[in-house]
Amino acid sequence: MKPNLLAEIPPEHTKWTPLPKERGHDSVWDFVQSPDGRFYISVCGETLKPLTAMLYEYDPRTGEVRLVLDLEKEWIVDAKHMPPSKIHTSIDFLPDGRLIMATHNTSPAPGHDRWMFEQHYEHPWEGYPGSIVMIVNPDNGEVHTRGIPVPKESIYGGILGEDPRYYYFLGYMRGHFYRLDLETNEVRDYGKVTEYASCRLVKDRQGRIYGSSYTGEIWRYDPATDVIQDLKVCFVSPYGNKVRRALIYGLLSPTGTLFLCDNTDGEMIELNPESLEVKRHGYVHLRPEYPRHPELAASIGGLAADENFVLYYGLESFHDTNAMRLVRWDILNGKEPENLGLISPEGRTSSYICEMLFDDRGILHMVDVCGQFSPYVLAVEVSKLTPPDESAKPARITKYVPPEFHSSNDPHYYMHISAKRVSTLPLHRYLSWGDTKTRYLEATEHRIYSINGSNRTIMIEADYCSERPLDVVVIHEEGSPVSCHRWGSKVAILTSDRQLLTVRLCDKQLVSIDRLPDKAPVDRIVGELSEHELLVSDCTGQIFILHNREKSCRSVEGLVLASPEAHVIHLGSGQFLLSGTNDEIYMWDLLKGTSEKLPAIVPSIRGRAFKAAITGGTQLENGNILAGTADGILFLLDERFNWTRSYGRLYSSGSLREFIYAGQGQVLGVYGDEKDVGHVFRFSEQEGLADLGRARVIRENAEQLHLDTEWANIHVIGALAYWAADDRLVVASAEQYGCMVRYQSIAGGTKSG
Repeated sequence: MKPNLLAEIPPEHTKWTPLPKERGHDSVWDFVQSPDGRFYISVCGETLKPLTAMLYEYDPRTGEVRLVLDLEKEWIVDAKHMPPSKIHTSIDFLPDGRLIMATHNTSPAPGHDRWMFEQHYEHPWEGYPGSIVMIVNPDNGEVHTRGIPVPKESIYGGILGEDPRYYYFLGYMRGHFYRLDLETNEVRDYGKVTEYASCRLVKDRQGRIYGSSYTGEIWRYDPATDVIQDLKVCFVSPYGNKVRRALIYGLLSPTGTLFLCDNTDGEMIELNPESLEVKRHGYVHLRPEYPRHPELAASIGGLAADENFVLYYGLESFHDTNAMRLVRWDILNGKEPENLGLISPEGRTSSYICEMLFDDRGILHMVDVCGQFSPYVLAVEVSKLTPPDESAKPARITKYVPPEFHSSNDPHYYMHISAKRVSTLPLHRYLSWGDTKTRYLEATEHRIYSINGSNRTIMIEADYCSERPLDVVVIHEEGSPVSCHRWGSKVAILTSDRQLLTVRLCDKQLVSIDRLPDKAPVDRIVGELSEHELLVSDCTGQIFILHNREKSCRSVEGLVLASPEAHVIHLGSGQFLLSGTNDEIYMWDLLKGTSEKLPAIVPSIRGRAFKAAITGGTQLENGNILAGTADGILFLLDERFNWTRSYGRLYSSGSLREFIYAGQGQVLGVYGDEKDVGHVFRFSEQEGLADLGRARVIRENAEQLHLDTEWANIHVIGALAYWAADDRLVVASAEQYGCMVRYQSIAGGTKSG
């Protein structure tokens, strides 16, 4: 039989139910069934209106909906803030029948012309305050708000643990995995598990939780060990790294295996949770003469299985407009996907199906979102459907162009570092995630070297274009790098097991390893004093001189860091600059054993001189010193230490650090602490301070769309390296699931002679 790809699902086997949209709600991102068989549906705001989410109970027999929660009446939203516009893949059920869920945001603030969540992350008044967790009684409408577990973050997927004391969730922007203790309100951060924007969490029979990164790397959290395991299982795309590959749907099979599917290519894999064996069943697209259309944004929409574990899902098609079709796949019996018709009841063409569920009668309920007629539910008697032949009635297809709200084609909204050449080194793909945290970074003409690790110390060698490291050398198994510093021609590494390592990067050679003196309370290297002496500090900020040959560590009386993050600027010949109390600056000459309080003071925000500690700095060719503070103030100190000139700050919080002198009077550095989103900045006395952007490769905007490299999204920048001759910048992540992003010829950046 010749397939009919233009046929509609026979209307006599369907029932169409519109969902409330009087306020402009246009989507649904949670559609769930409780253990007692009740259906709940979140009605959300997706695009251009500042809306708050609503929760309804849906009756699958009658199609009626009953309002359970109007979030606008339960949570105060400031008039300038972005609203909690969604409840997104986060509803689960407590043992007493109440619902637990979290909010998410993709709607603009009232004063914004589009959704600008990331552009306003650092803005205290117009950004998103953070998602809230709620517990809702569906019978009496009582709502218990638990507050904002992660400030400024938007919760993008959540699930209740087998132990109902714990609610687990993912952060949209930072890509971290969290646990909320519902008894104590304690929030635990398990670290980065995705570039960003991965929402689906799935449990196996043992209560282990599975998720994936945005680029398709599957991980597992085991509550018995309280550890995240990188399974080194990935969705494989026939289009390489071009599209989003995150886990979007998952089902537990009758045999206990997990059927997992990614959202753009739609690869269906079967994972055995005990053996971790993977069976690849292929892609959700129709075989083989109907390849995926290159214009499609997301292939699969919704996934459900009937009583025989025959799969049903929406498949995005293209007929002069995006249009979803219903597909059936008897996967356990080795059959191929078969078309059941386009989803376009009476011309209400579905642009996307977010979720689908079977009721106890075997009727499939599908939710349409983000289209001209959205949101609605279409109930289908799938047992009566057969693949349509040439005689089947064609669907009436209504063309729809969705509004642009992601700022994907307007460079005025781009946040990435722009350069002539950009490439990602996805360390997380090839190394244990713990080994991808970068502590030290160095660039040469042809090579990049880094010191990494969270349980051990490794050295990585890479070049400027390859997707994987050239070499990985384990230099110390017993401890991880705590602090690193250039020491002459070598690098000194302080490890967690109290060893001092010296390595020669170009030779990939461990030169020496020395046990720290037993009474040396050292936790950081702050500077180089001589061939055999380092300046180190303890947890109180007290500075010591560590002599590796004499195995001695003696304190320098009165020499104390102003704060844990304070930086020491080495001027050569044993002279150092560092902060004193508040906005004071001291010059120490350790060869002479003298100190001097300088006449110049550090610029500060009025009333916040207590945050004026110098956190980074470097000396320029003309002798002047460029430095930054814990409060983000950039300033210039003249070569005679008499005056300072302030250049202000980039954002309302966060320090300036990781200064690199790039030549020709230009300096590169990092804005942002662990809670901020790291930006790279550039400075010259002629051009002032410029924000170059974030180290991210988000290939949904026009400028990065055609890059032949992996996606990346670094929030906590661990280190910078720069090679001036070729204008090459490397940015490395300080977090697990780490990577590097390599740039050449930065737009508006440094230029070699």
